[in-house]
Amino acid sequence: MRSKATCLVFLLLFALGLNAQTIISGLVRTNGKKPLEGASITLEGTWYGSTSSKDGSFSFSCPDTGHFNLSVSLIGYKKLEKEIHLTGSQLSIEFLLKEEVNEMQAVTVSAGSFEASNQRRNTVLKPLDIVTTAGQQADIVAALRTLPGAQQIGESEGLFVRGGTGAETKVFIDGMMVTNPFYSSVPDIAQRGRFSPLIFKGTHFSSGGYSAQFGQAMSSALTLETHDLPTRSETNMIISSAQLSLTRQQLLKEKKASAGFSINYNNMQPYYAVVPQKPHYSKPPEIINGEMYGRLKSRKGMFKYYGYATQNLIGFDRPSIEAEKANDQFNLKGQNIFTILTYSGNLNDNWKLNYGAGFSYNKDRIDLSTSTSSDTIFNFRPRISNNTMQARSVFTRLFGSLSKWHNGFEFLRIVDKIEARDSIPFINRTDNFISIFSESDIYITPSLLAKPGIRYEYSSLLQRGSLSPRLSFAWKLRKAGQVSLAYGKYFQKPETSYLFRKTDLQFSKATHYIFNYERIANNRTIRAELFYKKYEQLIRFPFNQPSILSNTGNGYAKGLELFWRDKKLFPGFDYWISYSFLDTKRQFQDYPLEATPTFAAKHTFNLVMKQFITPIATNISVTYSYASGRPYYNPNKPVKDFLSDRTIDYHNLGFQVNYLCEIGKANTVFIFNLNNVIGNNQVFGYHYASKPNNAGLYRGEAITPMAKRFVFIGAYLTIGNDRRREIIDN
Repeated sequence: MRSKATCLVFLLLFALGLNAQTIISGLVRTNGKKPLEGASITLEGTWYGSTSSKDGSFSFSCPDTGHFNLSVSLIGYKKLEKEIHLTGSQLSIEFLLKEEVNEMQAVTVSAGSFEASNQRRNTVLKPLDIVTTAGQQADIVAALRTLPGAQQIGESEGLFVRGGTGAETKVFIDGMMVTNPFYSSVPDIAQRGRFSPLIFKGTHFSSGGYSAQFGQAMSSALTLETHDLPTRSETNMIISSAQLSLTRQQLLKEKKASAGFSINYNNMQPYYAVVPQKPHYSKPPEIINGEMYGRLKSRKGMFKYYGYATQNLIGFDRPSIEAEKANDQFNLKGQNIFTILTYSGNLNDNWKLNYGAGFSYNKDRIDLSTSTSSDTIFNFRPRISNNTMQARSVFTRLFGSLSKWHNGFEFLRIVDKIEARDSIPFINRTDNFISIFSESDIYITPSLLAKPGIRYEYSSLLQRGSLSPRLSFAWKLRKAGQVSLAYGKYFQKPETSYLFRKTDLQFSKATHYIFNYERIANNRTIRAELFYKKYEQLIRFPFNQPSILSNTGNGYAKGLELFWRDKKLFPGFDYWISYSFLDTKRQFQDYPLEATPTFAAKHTFNLVMKQFITPIATNISVTYSYASGRPYYNPNKPVKDFLSDRTIDYHNLGFQVNYLCEIGKANTVFIFNLNNVIGNNQVFGYHYASKPNNAGLYRGEAITPMAKRFVFIGAYLTIGNDRRREIIDN
């Protein structure tokens, strides 16, 4: 009897609870009475709420009573709140939202720039695209070569953009300049970038007309932004044919700080034992590096720390082109340290601060010789080092939700040395380099943006300054299209190799003019860009007299670039096409006349295709790259035919497969990557002897890849955070 009474009381209380429920319903519409789908309706201070349906309606119940604020929010509209009184009776409310343009909807300058980000509205690529592009071995620069403006260069490291040298592109991480972003130079073999694309959440590649917040790059700026706090602790491992890697990220209590480390070991000896290479390696490439990460979220901002240290060894020999029955030997031991500490946050409601400080060190021990079995013909053993300390501050004033005014300064202390050794004299070059800049994002309307800027730089080594005005406009058209214009002057110090010989030089200079059309809508992107670039004050020296330097060089580059990307054609299928036409000539270095430089192809074309097969969790990627033949110097031709010869056209077909699975507790991605599938002959240029033979001719040989193909087989394992869904979604 007591049990029945208890059940009766419980049922009575439950019924009373049901009677106390307040049903809140209504509509969410625009001021023009158009229904809004996907609006978030929340009863502030509680767990209760709903989302509006296709017709703008919503409904949910709440057992609480009293006064509450009911809020409605939707991206692109101003958040609206209403005070309501819950009494247990039904309540009906209508919300009329006003449109609000934020950074995701507003026009942005797209002239000369490509975003690789998960967050920006005008993103063309995502960070994962860099990892999954076939034939590029997850190298940031190699993947960016599939975009318009970049050249297919296989004999030298760097990003060669719109008729510029690799040195004319600078790399920045979290706003800080990276002095040595690539592994140390090796004759005729391009070196990859030092940094993994997996540590960056955003990549901004500017092929011209870039912001006044950056400088010392006549052609291009590559700005990389590291990840913020991880969502959870995780351990990553890479096991491959050439690499072993272990990474640990630990998210600390309260999820406001994290710390981590990474250890990587690369050794190409096992691979080279299976796949013969040219030249012969006496010491196949061996690299060991370590990284440290730190994140601290404060009340108003975020501190980030990134530290990197590496040592690499390489040695090879090959038949000498200068002397018969002689070999050229090359050995390199490189050491590099790069470390930065940055802060980004709010000073108050109107001002933001970005601050950074960093230190980098690089030392290369090079042994270069030519010898026979009985004699040493030539010996050169330089020890070259660089120390760079830098600091940077940017103060940003906010005006409303869109317009901004950036003001900042930078200081770099750069010390370059050559150690005294054998017949090499001691050389020390120290430069205190100062930059001051100001730039505004002025939204005349949400669809019309003006971006004026100015930058001043001073070099104590050159004892000269430069003033760089920059101006760009963007106008958002109907149907998701926009037009951008950009203009700017860009100055750059002479390369260190020139400054070792002479310091009484000027800044080299390039002036950019860019017109761009871009449309991103419905998972399709189309871009077209015209550009003109004028070079002045380039370094020149007479033939075979590299110590007589002057700033009398000049040149130009002009062209058309096209880009198309489609992620809508078939389910899971994604492809992009890029084409560049380049007309460029310059007279610099020891060029006797104005000519197309050896690193510039008139036509480049790229096709990248990716298909994700969901039932078997497999991604297949194919990349085809083409470049017309590039000029090369043939000393057997008269001066009037300088750089008139061309290499054969460049063709490269890459193939990659990624398979997602689980191995125990490890979420795993297996990777198979094959470069130059068909085995096309690839020639990057030619070398010729410095002296003619008995017949009066200069002996030459082609510069080619180390092997016909490159194969990569590996696995990426994650413990603690399942990234397979992230890969599928991206």
